[in-house]
Amino acid sequence: MRWTPWSGLTVPVILLIAATAAMAQSASNAPPETSLESLLITPALTTPATKTPILPAVVSLPEPELEAASKFRIERLPVAGGAELLTVIVRVPGEPAEVPMLSVLRDTLGDQDPENDRLRYVWVLSDTRPTLLNRAAGSLPFFYWRTDFSHPGDSEDPSKAGDPSRPARRPEPILDLGSASRPVWTSLAGSLTQVLALDPEGALVRSSTRSYRSNLEDRRRVHLLEGLALLSRLEDIPEVRTLLSEPELLEMQTRLTLAGQTLGGLVTAEKLPEAYMKQRTHSEELRGHNWELLRQKAESNGLYFEPLGFNQSATHALLWIASADLTERKWDGQFLGIADPYRDPRLRNWTGYREIRDGREMIPLALYALEYPKVPLLLVDFRDSHSAKRREMIRHAATDTISGVLGISKFGNWPYLVGSTTFNFVRVRHGATNDRGARLKAYSQVREWLALDDLLDPALRAELRRRLEIMGVNPMEESIFAEAATAQRQYAALIRYAQDPHGLPARIEHDREAELATYEHSAGELFKLRLAKVATLGLYSPRADDPQTVNSKLDEQRRVAKETRFLETVAKSGPETEVVWNMNEVRRALDELAASHIPARSAQAVERIMRQTNDEETRALCQRALQNLNAAGLE
Repeated sequence: MRWTPWSGLTVPVILLIAATAAMAQSASNAPPETSLESLLITPALTTPATKTPILPAVVSLPEPELEAASKFRIERLPVAGGAELLTVIVRVPGEPAEVPMLSVLRDTLGDQDPENDRLRYVWVLSDTRPTLLNRAAGSLPFFYWRTDFSHPGDSEDPSKAGDPSRPARRPEPILDLGSASRPVWTSLAGSLTQVLALDPEGALVRSSTRSYRSNLEDRRRVHLLEGLALLSRLEDIPEVRTLLSEPELLEMQTRLTLAGQTLGGLVTAEKLPEAYMKQRTHSEELRGHNWELLRQKAESNGLYFEPLGFNQSATHALLWIASADLTERKWDGQFLGIADPYRDPRLRNWTGYREIRDGREMIPLALYALEYPKVPLLLVDFRDSHSAKRREMIRHAATDTISGVLGISKFGNWPYLVGSTTFNFVRVRHGATNDRGARLKAYSQVREWLALDDLLDPALRAELRRRLEIMGVNPMEESIFAEAATAQRQYAALIRYAQDPHGLPARIEHDREAELATYEHSAGELFKLRLAKVATLGLYSPRADDPQTVNSKLDEQRRVAKETRFLETVAKSGPETEVVWNMNEVRRALDELAASHIPARSAQAVERIMRQTNDEETRALCQRALQNLNAAGLE
């Protein structure tokens, strides 16, 4: 049969419609013509008028600095060659010993001056390299179960979560802050290889390789977001502020966020504060919108809304129902994703988790994430533990069928592109959760929250973690209950690696030489050097200076680069520099550049500042810096 463009549209649309119909079986019975924009959001913040207020309408937590400082500490380990390893140690509820969660390497060049320091590697210690069995399972199309997970009820047994004494392999950093763009090019090269070399080999090769790459990328994103959730807890802790400056925390948080985006690693250092504020504002807007949406839906249906989260920020919410209120009443479940509780016989004979508050028996119904776009994302349905997983499996199966088995791409089939885009647009307006990246973020956030928040009832925490363990669909992912033991093994291996002269110290020395080369050579020259090294099978290598000379040159280059970034920000801020900036800081930066070898790329910023300012001293420093640049060019 001849394959026409429109015949390529038929199969995907049928699959998408079938997937939606399957999801709708466990969804609400709300009228389909209602959209998000038609739901009126009012500022009321009370529980239903017919009920006695039981659950708080706002997050009630202790003082964040005092509460968090008692659970977090920073351990500093010197590394030979002039560096230090900073590790966040956490007191995790239910664990007998403190758990190392995240480590970062700071290259200090062996001195005590923070002006030339640079953060390099970030390790999320719950992240391990997948085993051969994990990788094999991850390459199986339509396989959506963890290889170490067979009996959900047994997973909370710590003895089955992993042996802390078992030695781990050398941990690989999840992010290199000194080369944030490298994963972007690696990912693009992998995508091109997939499209040009693997996809034409047939459905079997195409589906297995796409499943492998997708599971591996999802696994990395989960751990990136877990590290981000942990760092967001450290902002208000005094001990952390003495060891990690505000710019360093901002850099780590922004880079971890951007690393999960396709081209996020290409964002320059000058744009990091802007990207950080944009992301933070967006998250706060999502939380505020979903807070009101979920609270009002709970109020209109006679349910109780309990916000939960870190640092006075409600990132999740629980919906409860009082057992005394299980009578016949109208139910509107749109955007809630759960069945009618008032006609559910299981709740009348409920044997699961419950709480007694103010003399009333409260039954939890569902846990939602509040940072999902447009609607709250259902994470846990207490009456149907597998409902969220079934929906996730259906979404994955639809993607694997269309792109893996059938080989249909949005960019290679414009009818499918138009049809799927229109279909998804309509579904999202009616509350469908189709954003895979946002679902991964919500999943990783709730994992970190349950691991660190000791204000939850231990029985409720155990119940939520057990149900989240069931939800996992990535065969390469570690069990939630194995994370503490894994982190302890990984940290022990990282310490051994840092103390080995041929391990981390040698890697730092190699990285410094590569960093210095980027300062001293243009992009074209670096490409020629790498090409020569590859062409000679590694026999040719540029002569490297001794470590002391490299450190001395890097000290100057890092200082100049820092001042250059500052002056570029000043130049772009507005036409009147004196009004916006402290001119003493501007003059100090100009004087630093004038006394050293000013890089050619900073000349434009210096010239712009000289035109914008009326301060004679600043103009003289600008002129002096430009004269030094011209003199260096003549040499």
